Amino acid sequence: MRRRRDEDIYGASDQQEDELSLEAILAEYGRGGRQPAPAQEASAPEEKAAPAETPVPQAEPEKEIVPEKETASEGGEPVYESTAPDRVALKDIMSQTVDAVLEDEDDGVIAQPMPLGERVAGLLARLRRPARGRKRPASLQDTERLFDEPEEEAPEIEEPPEPEPLPKDALRDEKRRCNRLRGGLLLGLLPALALVAAAVLQEMEVLPSAWLDAAMLRCAVLGGGLALTSLLCMPVWKAAAELLREGKSSCELCTAVAVLTQLICCVCGMVTGSTRATPYAASGALLILSCQWGLYLEAETRRSAYHLLVLNGTVPYVASVTEAGVCKQRGTIDGFYRMTRRSDPARQWQNYALPLVTATAAVLSGVVCFSGGSMSDFPWVLTALTTAGAGLSVPLSGVLPLYYLMKRLNRSGCAVAGYAGARSISRAKRLVLTDDDLFPSGTVTLNGYKVFGEERARAVSYAASVAKAADSSLTPLLERQLAAEGGFHLPVEWLNYCEEGGVEANIRGETVLMGSAYFMKKRKVALPRDMKLPTGVFLAVDGALTAVFAVKYQPSRNAEWALRTLKRSRITPVLAVRSGNVTPGLVKRKFGVDAKPVYPDVSTRLALAQLAEQQGDKPYALICREGLMPLVETVAGSRRAVKAVRTATILSYIGATAGVALAYYLTSVGNFALMTPIAMVVFQVLWLLPTLLLAGLVKHY
Repeated sequence: MRRRRDEDIYGASDQQEDELSLEAILAEYGRGGRQPAPAQEASAPEEKAAPAETPVPQAEPEKEIVPEKETASEGGEPVYESTAPDRVALKDIMSQTVDAVLEDEDDGVIAQPMPLGERVAGLLARLRRPARGRKRPASLQDTERLFDEPEEEAPEIEEPPEPEPLPKDALRDEKRRCNRLRGGLLLGLLPALALVAAAVLQEMEVLPSAWLDAAMLRCAVLGGGLALTSLLCMPVWKAAAELLREGKSSCELCTAVAVLTQLICCVCGMVTGSTRATPYAASGALLILSCQWGLYLEAETRRSAYHLLVLNGTVPYVASVTEAGVCKQRGTIDGFYRMTRRSDPARQWQNYALPLVTATAAVLSGVVCFSGGSMSDFPWVLTALTTAGAGLSVPLSGVLPLYYLMKRLNRSGCAVAGYAGARSISRAKRLVLTDDDLFPSGTVTLNGYKVFGEERARAVSYAASVAKAADSSLTPLLERQLAAEGGFHLPVEWLNYCEEGGVEANIRGETVLMGSAYFMKKRKVALPRDMKLPTGVFLAVDGALTAVFAVKYQPSRNAEWALRTLKRSRITPVLAVRSGNVTPGLVKRKFGVDAKPVYPDVSTRLALAQLAEQQGDKPYALICREGLMPLVETVAGSRRAVKAVRTATILSYIGATAGVALAYYLTSVGNFALMTPIAMVVFQVLWLLPTLLLAGLVKHY
């Protein structure tokens, strides 16, 4: 091994291995640097070795070491004669070095030379170091250096992602989480409705005067109901605390701040006995329930996806995103769990927008109280602005559309990988369709065939052999006819797909053509004049028409609905078909829908068809049913859900900004009469309606 390393570094021959003794090293490096080896061996014995040259500061390029000569001794043993220069004493080396330094240095300060031991250690380390990469030619190699250069830092190896849990384990965890969130949501709904009812009755002035006059009683009841709702919805507080430890903000944290200010307002009302304003306990309870509902919908969406995995066991297909568009490929679940755990844009924007809204509300509250108001009103003003800035739609804008989408897809045997999967699918403007997608099994039939000048068994054998080699959708039909006629498969030596709508093959030295009537006309094959078969398949052997197969394509309601949905959703289908009969004209004629599909060249169609048969890379969506409808539902639904999430998120932040601005204006002018608890509830519910409507539209496409 060491010999090989030495040869890689110095280019020595394989016949000889030099021993690196101290004398050899001194002989080679003792005169200030490595001396070049002679270019060639001495041709005549009278030639003498050239004297050693004066050392130069720069290191000379490395040259190949010439092996030593062998001479025979008296005893018959070979004697090695070295071509290296004469040995020099260490004292001479040091004296020459000192003289050279004194000549170059003006101040007379002598730099300490590198100790010989370190030089030898550097050389040995260089010899032991394995060669990296390919050996460069001697002319291109670096100059010799005695000291090692600092090695480049090796790139950091990325840690592999944590293994995903089993679907049944993930389903069990999400079921438990859903049960806890659902229980807290139902229990917290009771005191929240009681607080809302109290606000309505107060606005209708049907409550006794003691309710308004006794501030301690009013604030104690409202604060107690709000505290009870908060305790029953404890997951909201846990989520806020976890995000706060991570240095992130969320709607749960903003809601927690608003609720805390409301509880402080209740305590201040009990202490001061002020009857000027009523705390917004009803709005705070609704905010808590809204956050709890958002957490439940998020967990329920993931539970539905995991339930589909466990229910089916294996996933036959996945929706992958390729350069050509969304493509249905063979199923895999690797990465599906991690994508479902990613956050939506509504959750991501909360980390930036909500702290700004809350900070603005706090600053404006101080401005109101310092600019003309009373500092005693600061808790109530702060409560009004923070409550108005924490809208009910913020926790639901990102999860509610995905929840409705998952419910719709589950009925079709599909599941999308959260918002990350839906967003990736929605970005693709095209959908790859194969022969089986448009005309699945049972929709293509063979009504009969006619043979011209050939035996029926032999003609069917030609057709079945070519169809099987071409992987045509007609293979099952021709296989049944082959068995009925008693034919057999013939060896296909080569096969070519033609742009005109057919295939060309060679069977036992005969040229076989199989395809549409247009293909036969292009290949100069004579066809009967009275034969009108727009979807027929023609067979020709050596330029002569051999057989005609009457193939009928029956459109399915599933594919028709899918094509209409693609047209309404502005998704362009790409025909990745092998059959020459399946053309945009046939699709329009059979389904009555002009979906304006893309019909690429034959090589592209074959590549896309082969791509659809491969295993998917990233499972953006799971498809557990056959047919085109589940795939189209997934693509169209994902586009609607992503659009709904974006629109609802924008509207929710507009509502929060408008709430802070309106509350600031009313409090700054001292118009407390319009700032009633029921008015705050109505304002928040009105801004919640657009999110509910947008999420509901996801189910209808």
